[in-house]
Amino acid sequence: MLANFKVNVKRDLLAPDFACYQMDLMGPVNSAIAAGEVDEDFKTLPSWAKFAANPLKSKGFFTRALQGLFLGQGGHDELNVDLQAEIYSRDHARVAMMFMPANTRNDVLEIIGNIAQETLPGFEVVVLCGTIKHNGVKVNNRKAEGIVKSFVENGRPVLIIAAQMAQRSFSIPEITELYLAYDRGDNGATLQKMSRTLTPGKEGKVGRIFSLSFDPNRDDKFDAMVVETALNYKKRNAGKSLQEAMRDVLRTIDIWNCQPNGAIKVDIDSYLEYALARKGISRVLGKIVNINLLSAGAITALANGNSDYFRNDKQDKTQAGKTRDSATTKKSGVKKDHSVEKEIAKAREVITTIIENLDIIILGTGNKILKDAMEVVENDDAMRECVEEEFGVSTETISYLFKQDIIKQDWVEVMYDNAG
Repeated sequence: MLANFKVNVKRDLLAPDFACYQMDLMGPVNSAIAAGEVDEDFKTLPSWAKFAANPLKSKGFFTRALQGLFLGQGGHDELNVDLQAEIYSRDHARVAMMFMPANTRNDVLEIIGNIAQETLPGFEVVVLCGTIKHNGVKVNNRKAEGIVKSFVENGRPVLIIAAQMAQRSFSIPEITELYLAYDRGDNGATLQKMSRTLTPGKEGKVGRIFSLSFDPNRDDKFDAMVVETALNYKKRNAGKSLQEAMRDVLRTIDIWNCQPNGAIKVDIDSYLEYALARKGISRVLGKIVNINLLSAGAITALANGNSDYFRNDKQDKTQAGKTRDSATTKKSGVKKDHSVEKEIAKAREVITTIIENLDIIILGTGNKILKDAMEVVENDDAMRECVEEEFGVSTETISYLFKQDIIKQDWVEVMYDNAG
């Protein structure tokens, strides 16, 4: 049947290209510190979470960052978007969107919006949260798109600021810039946010996504996109390894590293090598682990460091689809039990630590096959002791996670084939 349909070239041309930019915020941070414009806590270890906790204490940093990004001012050329993206002209007024940390309170978002409006008087700053009204209309997810469109139609530059609102079902074709102003974050939510700049618009549109990081060595937001896309691609191409899938995906994505003299395109091998060196890929893999493959008992044992559970011959079996119902079911008038969520988070943390340190097992045994490598470890008392000391869990725990397919063989291949 599909043979009867022709490719619509005109429609395909409307699909936006996209480019990803890694930006280092330490320039405006250091300038604000030198001017005494940030508090000691932010000065010691800056983060978006600390900024969102009290933006007025770090107002100097934020104003400098905005001036660099949107006005090219302050001497921070590594943040000058027009320079980094080589934008010489625009065919419509600039429309940008910035996502703050997901847990940013509404009253704090209002403060952030006020700071942005003071800093960028030529822009319409539109804050999307439930405590704000724009033109007499109270903002909610259903009305957010229409509210923003009314500002875009005025023809002035627009900066949209949000936290949880407008992550999906929010399509503004004029958005060509998206700023991720948070530390790490949920993979799925990050991918949804990135899509806000990929709504088809005029022919030739390029959606540009900027990851604003205080520590690029720990920034894995683009890693999440690459790994998730590669895993989905691999499902449709069963003959490919995860490493091959990641390379194929990277061939379709432009990732740039922003420098004072302009952005430098990151090549495939350098990106993979750098992502592995900063543990970016291993952290992403830890986040996407299918925790539902574990029983409630196994999750509790992982979270509490109960190695005896994994030494038993019989562990409680997971009932398909029932593992964590108690964590997600909401009943009217019943207070949510966060202890289950904390257990799951702790279990993921343990699994991520194991993934990050797999080199001890793989390189120590000279064996990239997980099952075989663990057999070597468990039959060597000295090696077993070393692994348990480094990982903080028993070798039985690690073997159990391998056998349950929580930690997958093809993950090892992509991590250590690239590492050489």
